Amino acid sequence: MYHCLPYSRPLHFPLTIAVDTQHDLQALNRITSGRWLWNEKQQFAARYLPVNVPKLLKLAAAAMGASSVAEVVSLSEGQYNKVLQLTMDDGRQVIAKLPNPNAGRPYFTTASEVATMDFLRNVVKLPVPEIYAWSSRSSENPIGAEYILMEKQSGIPLDDVWATMHGKQKAQLVLQIVEFEKTLAATKLTKSGSLYYADDVPAAETGPLYIDEHGSEVRSTKFAIGPTNHRHFFDFGRGDLQFDRGPWSSITEYLAAVARKEIVTAKAGLHYPLMPEGLFRGPRQYQPTIEKKLSALQNYLKVAAHVVPDDTATHASVLWHGDLHLQNIFVDPEDHSKITGIIDWQSVSACPLFMHTRHPAFLEFDGPTPENLGRVSLPANYDSLDPAEQQKAKDLQQAQTLHNLYLARSLQVNPTVFHAIQNQATLRHQVSVIPSLTLLDYEPCLNNHLRDVQTAWGSIVGTNPDGSPRIPCPLDFSNEEVKLQEADEELWARGVTLMEEFIADAGGFKHWDGRVTEADYALSRKQLDEGVERFLGREVRSEEEREAWRRAMPFVD
Repeated sequence: MYHCLPYSRPLHFPLTIAVDTQHDLQALNRITSGRWLWNEKQQFAARYLPVNVPKLLKLAAAAMGASSVAEVVSLSEGQYNKVLQLTMDDGRQVIAKLPNPNAGRPYFTTASEVATMDFLRNVVKLPVPEIYAWSSRSSENPIGAEYILMEKQSGIPLDDVWATMHGKQKAQLVLQIVEFEKTLAATKLTKSGSLYYADDVPAAETGPLYIDEHGSEVRSTKFAIGPTNHRHFFDFGRGDLQFDRGPWSSITEYLAAVARKEIVTAKAGLHYPLMPEGLFRGPRQYQPTIEKKLSALQNYLKVAAHVVPDDTATHASVLWHGDLHLQNIFVDPEDHSKITGIIDWQSVSACPLFMHTRHPAFLEFDGPTPENLGRVSLPANYDSLDPAEQQKAKDLQQAQTLHNLYLARSLQVNPTVFHAIQNQATLRHQVSVIPSLTLLDYEPCLNNHLRDVQTAWGSIVGTNPDGSPRIPCPLDFSNEEVKLQEADEELWARGVTLMEEFIADAGGFKHWDGRVTEADYALSRKQLDEGVERFLGREVRSEEEREAWRRAMPFVD
């Protein structure tokens, strides 16, 4: 039942808007490339950044040794940042990255991103842009906001050419991504948390920082591991809560902290404000409660130390790029199969490898996953399909082939990552990961797995000669508890189905937070409103239920 967090994939609305440096600079403080179908006022506020742009341009020119900035181009208004391309009067270009208020914890988010990029570029030797200047303290710089001035990544975004690339070119690129991940997996940090410059972390320890690919401990006086900046620990109101944010020295400490973070979140009454996994809380649907969440999480903590994935190689704490989509990968404009750089390292944190690993985002596709890693064939009825269906079949075949290539190559040169991905469906993996999804109302899934843990307890902890578990199982669900949990699981599954049906019918939004382009807003608003009315027409039995559903649906303001 485990699904990737919906908010683990930032949205990017690329722009190519040139701004006259003498006029309308303040337009760069606000979002201009899109609107939201719900919670729009809050969404705009989370991305309003009052920057003194003239002083930013002066600062950038000084950092580059230029006289002035001749042109400003807004490249992206993403989920968490504003990204500007600044062209100096001598023609050189630099990227200015400005984190929005929703980007993460002030100071720590920028300080960690800069140190992480420095470490990856100059220690790990990955193709990461160079940092020219930065400030993580908005109150101590002239522009009034945190910023990073960095090298403009050479090459072009993979998004610009992916659709026109040949299969062999795509295959070569996949092989490079595997090597890229192999390097990250081989660099094992000694703790889980986020990377900083040692001077930026109070009382930073100067012990071993990481273990290299040869198994040797490497010390550093420049870098240190400090509190995590992972978004799961800050998004949706959690940044104001008090709980352990690390760093952590062991996998058990880390996983316990994740569960306790969700306990504090539940007690605070926070709700996931975007598009949930299912339509819950409505009449006759699954009703999440604080008590249900706390019960599941507290039961998990009783067994957490015993149910970690049994492949200890996947316990290593590593840095990982969790959002390898087409806009974050840059390639050579002449040879599209050659990667020139990887961007967007904000909020990257070190944690157990099995918590990171999944297929790179640019390899995801709609369709069945191949049953094995063998050659992918076209459907048997291919010749009888019309041209449009044949092209669709070819596209699916190519996507499945690249999927298999990624796994097969990982198995060959990066087996730890391969096994971490393949083991995602195992009980140990599921029960260790799902606690982090409690904000999204995944507690029925957690309870289901905990009952499986109780059943499999002897095989998990081992048995005595008489067949009894070596360690008594701390879980003991009564028949009544099981009945209630199973009823909630059925309602939860129905809510997921309702959501899928609603999305297919409404068609009024394209992204998980309701963001659409300005041009699409009117039509999307109309489609969503009509979809809601059709849904209510199917589901409600009284006026009271109608009002209850409208309160429960997250995309109805």
